[in-house]
Amino acid sequence: MAWSSARFDSWGTFGKSTGALLLCAAALAGCNKSENASSGSSASKSASDSASPPASAPAPASAAASGSKPKIGFSIATLNNAFFVGLKAGVERGSKEQNFDLVQTNANGDAQQQVNDALNLLSQGVTALVLNPIDSKAIIPAVEKANQMNIPVFTLDRGSDGGKVTSFVASDNVALGQTAAKWIAEQLKKRYGSEKGNVVDLIGLVGTTAATDREKGFSDEIAKYPDIKVVARQEGAFDQEKSLNAMTNILQKYPQIDAVFGANDDNTVGAEKAIDNAGRYKPLDDKAHIMVIGADGTAQALSAIRAGKQDATISQNPIKMAAKSLQFIADYNAKKDVPANYAWPTMLIDKSNIDSDAVKQYGLWSEEVKQ
Repeated sequence: MAWSSARFDSWGTFGKSTGALLLCAAALAGCNKSENASSGSSASKSASDSASPPASAPAPASAAASGSKPKIGFSIATLNNAFFVGLKAGVERGSKEQNFDLVQTNANGDAQQQVNDALNLLSQGVTALVLNPIDSKAIIPAVEKANQMNIPVFTLDRGSDGGKVTSFVASDNVALGQTAAKWIAEQLKKRYGSEKGNVVDLIGLVGTTAATDREKGFSDEIAKYPDIKVVARQEGAFDQEKSLNAMTNILQKYPQIDAVFGANDDNTVGAEKAIDNAGRYKPLDDKAHIMVIGADGTAQALSAIRAGKQDATISQNPIKMAAKSLQFIADYNAKKDVPANYAWPTMLIDKSNIDSDAVKQYGLWSEEVKQ
């Protein structure tokens, strides 16, 4: 289920004031080099139905009453990708800032394991549960169990398709996909004088809200240009190897390709390797150059942009985004209103602005993350 940017309650520190440089997107996210997706986005029914509880609502067991720190449970989808390492760092940073006791688990890309991990966290007396779901449907039993125990659930980067979620923090992935499509249309117009050409769409990991929403945004927007043909649409699964294989097959079938949209930067890295292997890489100013745009702003993507292998990435900031989710838990505990959906802004990065002050202010999160 996709969400609209109109539903977001706030834009965060970098909101509308950053102007054209910041493109708000709202993210399982970003982004995986193997079995998982990046940023998750779409607001689930659970999030939209879960406005902040009234002060009279029954609260979970209070750690404050016993003088101890509130215990927060956190289940992450995987750490097999820098984006998720960034989310973990942000949760840890936010927990320290809010003086929480943090208990963490890593599901390693296994959706059933993540449910088991979440149930185990609930049994440990956590006062809030933060989930970065692998699969928006598979995670529902864990969300519903937390609901039964009156423990608030906060989803991060990816949403849940069921149960009641108090707050969902992510990028607007529908808008992210739209931004990628608009960028491709603009580049094709510069090349040919009008919006026309052949485009490849490498979809993210099916079953994640990030992949669903990015694909919706991209497909709906690119359809507005009748002379732009999506010649191939295949699942890259937020995975470099799968994207390499998919793009290799596509290149063999289509002698003329103008642009590629990778639903995350692992998809684009795989596509770039396939282009190189096929001997079809051309410099940026060559009309035979295959333009590539991805998402998340990983270190590999930034290096590829500097090297002229990748044209652009729509960056997120998982560290700051995750820390914001922990702030909302503190607000909830203080009986303050928290947004049901919160959109962290994104930024389009290309060779023209990669070393700019605006990008530095936004934050090159991947330079802070060590795997």
